[in-house]
Amino acid sequence: MQSNEIYSELILDLYRNPVNHGELKDYDIKAGGGNPSCGDRVQITLKIEDGKISDIKFSGKGCAISMAAASLLTEHVKGKSLAQAKKISDNDVFEMLGGIIQTRIKCATLAKTVLQKSIEEWEKNNGRKTETEITI
Repeated sequence: MQSNEIYSELILDLYRNPVNHGELKDYDIKAGGGNPSCGDRVQITLKIEDGKISDIKFSGKGCAISMAAASLLTEHVKGKSLAQAKKISDNDVFEMLGGIIQTRIKCATLAKTVLQKSIEEWEKNNGRKTETEITI
């Protein structure tokens, strides 16, 4: 099996069996956003403790790439500081997905964009509970 096939299997598996899927009831940040050109939509809820993401969940509808990327991203940022989460690049997401998704940039980076913009809104709100809709 070639590496592209392995990563394609990973994406399909995460689409069928996502990790961190759902919604936190006790959240500090709740943010949603979508890609109007393809219809992908993601919502993220985060719990922040001591400047770190102590828990995170996502829900949404979209293609296998956008949902797998959300699953991988939420797993990657759990336990990380907000500063670390804000520094995640598009290339970091491509690497998580196996580096084969650069033709589907908006799909692959939707969750990252919603996450990072929601953290910025939370910080502007002085760390108070924040609910926001992100325009992509």
